[in-house]
Amino acid sequence: MTTTPDVSRRSLLAGGATAGALALLAACSSGTAAKSAASASTSAGTGGSGLVIGLTYTPTVQFAPFYMALAGGKYASSVSLRHHGAQEGQFDALLAGTEQLVVAGADEAAVAASNGNGLVAVGGFYQAYPGCVIVPESSDITTLADLKGRTIGTPGRTGETWYTLEVALKTAGLTEDDVTIQEIGFTQQAALAGGKVDAIVGYSNNDAVQIAQNGTKVRTIAAAADVPLVGASLVTTRDYLAAHREELADAVTASAAGMALFVDDPDGAVTATKKYVTDLADSTQAANAREVALATGKLIRPEDSTVVGSLRSEEVGAMITFLGGQGLLGSTSLTADDVCDPLLSA
Repeated sequence: MTTTPDVSRRSLLAGGATAGALALLAACSSGTAAKSAASASTSAGTGGSGLVIGLTYTPTVQFAPFYMALAGGKYASSVSLRHHGAQEGQFDALLAGTEQLVVAGADEAAVAASNGNGLVAVGGFYQAYPGCVIVPESSDITTLADLKGRTIGTPGRTGETWYTLEVALKTAGLTEDDVTIQEIGFTQQAALAGGKVDAIVGYSNNDAVQIAQNGTKVRTIAAAADVPLVGASLVTTRDYLAAHREELADAVTASAAGMALFVDDPDGAVTATKKYVTDLADSTQAANAREVALATGKLIRPEDSTVVGSLRSEEVGAMITFLGGQGLLGSTSLTADDVCDPLLSA
């Protein structure tokens, strides 16, 4: 199996939290209860001949759209959810056939496809890109141009946080030589709060929210007015799509219904997540999870007119152009049609 840059990034999560992804998703829940739920969810999703939807490593309210769709009977009876094992790469189970659909960045899927893996995005999830630059509220960094000469913390030089930094620097007219980049793993909060870096690259719906919840007031700066990346989406393999198009289309449509439920009912999202994250029985943790749900809802439906669950090939085309221009793609040539085949029913 080909190892992609994303797989190596995700493997770092075994010693930290999650992303995913969606990075630091684990911070919504704590310790033993979340780990137990993750193990139970993983076991429940394996085996059989049904369609398994893969989620990243730790159960969290950010996956509540899928929990709500499952609990609400939106999926066919053969559909199940599976949280990855801690040692798995993001696309390992999908490529091995253990999962048939996975929640992952369309940008990360495109990079993997350019390195020889036959991946294709078939449904949307986040309609606004979650990656952003995060600074302390008291910082004199107010624009991306202010990053010149500053130290920026990033988990590593791969994956969505790295792509976000590349966009931010290009937007500001800066190069990597104009800033100091520190690879800090998934220690953004400690690095920022401790003054080890001037800014970090993270996610608006978890890193920024959770750092504030833990006592460090922060501001976010968008990487661009129109970020040329496509984030969390529903990804499958070309082979599975060719053989199971109708089944996948039903799963994508059902997932979109769960996304709409999530946005409209953040309290219901927290309630649905309690089955997977028993720590949310604690009122403080439940309130924190609700904040994450609200921030995530703004990514799923940033405007009232947004078609929840949609995926647009023109945005994927712009993403491929950007990733290629930054030297982030492998040797396999890609077009939007190669890695984007929207299945959402009207």
